[in-house]
Amino acid sequence: MEDAFADWRLLMAGIQLWLSGGNPYGQYPHPVAEGVIVHVGAYAYPPPTLILFTPLALLPWPISSMLMLMFSIVPFDRWCRKTTQRSALPWLLVWLPFAQGIWVGQTTLLVVAALIWAEQASQERRPIWAGFLLALALLKPQVGILPLAWLLAAALWQRQWRLPLSFALFSALFWGSMLLISGPQIYIQWYTALTGYQDFLPNRPLIFLPLGPLVAATALYVWYRRGRGDWFGLALLLNTLLYPLSVIYAISALAVIIVRWNPRWAWYPLILSWFLARYVMVPLISPDHVAANVQSIVIASLLAVVLPQIPIPWPRSRPPVLQ
Repeated sequence: MEDAFADWRLLMAGIQLWLSGGNPYGQYPHPVAEGVIVHVGAYAYPPPTLILFTPLALLPWPISSMLMLMFSIVPFDRWCRKTTQRSALPWLLVWLPFAQGIWVGQTTLLVVAALIWAEQASQERRPIWAGFLLALALLKPQVGILPLAWLLAAALWQRQWRLPLSFALFSALFWGSMLLISGPQIYIQWYTALTGYQDFLPNRPLIFLPLGPLVAATALYVWYRRGRGDWFGLALLLNTLLYPLSVIYAISALAVIIVRWNPRWAWYPLILSWFLARYVMVPLISPDHVAANVQSIVIASLLAVVLPQIPIPWPRSRPPVLQ
């Protein structure tokens, strides 16, 4: 349990270092591995996250971790219940990308929740709230830069000027405030750190070899069967498959695709994610091996959209009782 929420604790340690006057994008003691110095770029989040997450960094890490999980899981579950009348909570145990992301303390689900509620707010004509959520999602563009761009483009096409305007104003507030607080040097440090960050991750798109063609064919088939007309979902799918990062938790956005394209999704392909990743923890594996494991999980997960259900109960939201 000592390595639980390691990524989140690393994020909090970087912010605490910044608050004490240090460089969060440089090297500093690892908050989990005793005696280890983290590499340059271990903190790769944009500078606005330093100030936005400061309130959480002032808390003990177990409390801040639980708050982060609450802000991630509750909105996603609420959206799922609203969309399908089914609970999303079993996903946290059934589907490996969610379980892994929670264990290591990743913020991917938090950004996914911001994206889906931004789209919901856009449909409900709440442009200021949508712009705020999109400005937050921009702080982790690898999760959803394409659906973010689609929502902004759709708002401009429909002449809903308040949404892109609020997005621009909130973004200017987030990014400009750090410029005033820390000066341009903080952005130079961040840019330098990104190079080091990329060197430590398997950076290939999911449609590349070894199983990339099969991933692309499965995605095309699933979209043709169930996703035509859903441009936001298509943008989210393309973003997940094209972004050069072959990491299991990074495909968490596929959950949104599955829920949107089949509210009665099959559960057994999601469980397969645990079995398909059985070799991930084997030492000295090759980059092709890592990529193939993630790609196989993507294929199985997408098939949850089109495969038939097995009649095993899945928790559902209870309809409201009329008084």
